[in-house]
Amino acid sequence: MGVRGRLKRLERGSREDLASFALEDGSRHYYDPESGECFLHSMDCLRAQGDGVPFPEPPETVKAIARAKNRRAALDQLYSGGSFGVFPYEPVALVERGELVPRSLVAGRDLGDGPIPDLSE
Repeated sequence: MGVRGRLKRLERGSREDLASFALEDGSRHYYDPESGECFLHSMDCLRAQGDGVPFPEPPETVKAIARAKNRRAALDQLYSGGSFGVFPYEPVALVERGELVPRSLVAGRDLGDGPIPDLSE
């Protein structure tokens, strides 16, 4: 077996624990479904919204949903149950146009409302 054959076999073996979805260009995006990166990004966005600052840069897996061949299936695959229903972007804009448009994560507030006031006292 040549070097290329060995390399291909190693690549396949390294992806055994990874999930994936097809991208528009025919390639695949691989990710670790147990990494928690998408959930943690959602929590960072919630914190940013509470502080009245822009959302942080999304992780590569979230960006890849916008380039997925079937964006609805990729979104459902990543956010169907393990993320507690917290997705910081407009699902319709993502599925229909492939755009990551930030959305409010707090009921009754718009993103331009500024920081959430501290009502703890």
